[in-house]
Amino acid sequence: MASRGFTLIELLVVLIVLMLLVAIGIPNLSQHIRESRTQSQAQELFQAVQVARTHAITTNSRVTLRATGSWNEGWQVFMDPNHNGELDPGEKLLASSGPIKGTHIVGNHWVARHISFIGTGESRFANGSSGGAFQAGRITVCGEEGERGYQLVLARSGRMRMNTIESEQCL
Repeated sequence: MASRGFTLIELLVVLIVLMLLVAIGIPNLSQHIRESRTQSQAQELFQAVQVARTHAITTNSRVTLRATGSWNEGWQVFMDPNHNGELDPGEKLLASSGPIKGTHIVGNHWVARHISFIGTGESRFANGSSGGAFQAGRITVCGEEGERGYQLVLARSGRMRMNTIESEQCL
């Protein structure tokens, strides 16, 4: 009578092949997870900018997106009727985000602390006056382990675009 099943040699060969596939696949999977986290954080900040600009246009008033300490510590989107770029008592909080893990987010000098929009949708510095100088700049979002990152570029008109950057351009 013929026996059914696998021999010990066949099982060992299958186990060795599986171990090789896992050894090759795990590093690529973890890199993909890190890159996805970086992209997700960049998109979340990009959407916060869009929320602030859209709300400024629809309400014809100043709306500010402000870093809570640094951009890595989170941010707040709020109505800013006194044009000072700070969330004061009585000002309406529209959206917020908590601390960010696994990515490094830095704005250049012009957008290091806040991005503020007036009722026309233009980005303007929040300096206590209803107008303010035009505001443009770049926020760089990079992974902590040298993955490629993203650059959020704010134009004078208030529009923002998101560009992919290579790991060498990350901080």
